[in-house]
Amino acid sequence: MRRIQGTVVDIVTMDLSIFDAFPNAIISGIWEIGSFQHGTVIGNQFTKLNDLDVVVDEGQSSVVNTTPEALNSDILIYVYPCQLPTLDTNALVSGYMLHNKESDSYYEIIDAGIGKNQHTGYTEHIELKLLQTEVTNGE
Repeated sequence: MRRIQGTVVDIVTMDLSIFDAFPNAIISGIWEIGSFQHGTVIGNQFTKLNDLDVVVDEGQSSVVNTTPEALNSDILIYVYPCQLPTLDTNALVSGYMLHNKESDSYYEIIDAGIGKNQHTGYTEHIELKLLQTEVTNGE
């Protein structure tokens, strides 16, 4: 409680994660995380580690940045921390990638952020910015 001009006011905080706030947006059974070996002799390789339940940011951005034109698109997803092999954002970016089983698309993690509850300090979600890539051992 907090006093404002002699009046007692209840401060209501919304301690909801993105998963609590948007339960119908959670996608299960489509995304998986795996270790990512960059640029091996035969190319990029993916090894599945775990299935993920995610919320996908439906907006994507694209930029044409090479000649001939190559389109690079990215996507932002939110993941439960307990489903990841690590919460070390540097390790996530350097050693892991995601696979969308529905579209059979592979994505490098190019940015990782920790979403914490500002009142409790509890890690509620991990934000992963993804860039589509190719692998040599995709099925």
